[in-house]
Amino acid sequence: MNKILTIAIPAYNMELYLSRCLESVLLSELQEKIDVLLINDGSKDQTLSIANEYREKYPEMLRVIDKPNGGWGTVINRAIKEAEGKYFKILDADDWFDTKELVKFIALLKSVDVDLVASSFSYEYEEKPSRDDIYDLSLCNKAIRLADYLKSNQYEKHLPMATLSYRTELLKENKITIVDKYYGDIDYNLIPLVYVETLYFTDINLYKYYIGREGQSTSLDGYNNHLEDYIRLCEKITLFYSQHEPEMKDEVRRMFFKDNLNVIRFTYHLLLSPAYSWNKEYSKTYLKNLDMYLKTTCPDLYKASNKLYIKKIIPYIYIWRQMNLNVFNLK
Repeated sequence: MNKILTIAIPAYNMELYLSRCLESVLLSELQEKIDVLLINDGSKDQTLSIANEYREKYPEMLRVIDKPNGGWGTVINRAIKEAEGKYFKILDADDWFDTKELVKFIALLKSVDVDLVASSFSYEYEEKPSRDDIYDLSLCNKAIRLADYLKSNQYEKHLPMATLSYRTELLKENKITIVDKYYGDIDYNLIPLVYVETLYFTDINLYKYYIGREGQSTSLDGYNNHLEDYIRLCEKITLFYSQHEPEMKDEVRRMFFKDNLNVIRFTYHLLLSPAYSWNKEYSKTYLKNLDMYLKTTCPDLYKASNKLYIKKIIPYIYIWRQMNLNVFNLK
């Protein structure tokens, strides 16, 4: 792998944002160091045309792959297979990098040899100032063991997708694949960590995470429209935990259990809350099927989910299981 970093850009109907994204990474001084891999996921607008225009200008840096629409996760899975850089980082097409910070970041990646480099980032809003999420300097600029970090941080990882640059071979060797469609970022933020031994934090504020685009999957409508995708995510990571828990380091196991439980918490919330999908005809069937899946696949998580609360005192899943009563429906 001669390139230092593969930047994977999944793109679906991103004609309004793609130029901003590509301009932020296609820097002439990084021509020999970065591998920009844009994968068009069956866009119906001018996304592919824009991407090909940039490919003609930057053939040494930019590769464009056109595939039928399959969802965000299918793009990331393809990108991992195609990646040629020492490290692998995702950049959504409606987001961008700070160009000055990218130059510094590439220099850092060239000098370190760890499983995961975690960089800082900013939330970028449409109608209010940006908000930085910068790692504490006490964590930064040194290689540390993931297990040590998790133990010192009460098994909370604070490693959102915008921060992550995995060692590419770690992803390939462990055959990492994520759920096909929506919410694959949660999968990607969790399962590869089981294989990470060493990580390196930096206060380089690289990623600019744009919030406010209509139709984002974390909106109310987004969760309602992609309910099945969230259920599949919940089932997948629960099955992974059940299968791999015996071989996990204790610190990683505690982190995974906690994160898995948070996904379970929100999946039941989606299915029970009238604000989301409770009033849909299929929700009750989904809820019963998920409950049985959880009970049979991982009894430990099933038992722990009885102690998940709303308003800090109401065990809403336990009440539904014991009394068939949905507390979200009470007024």
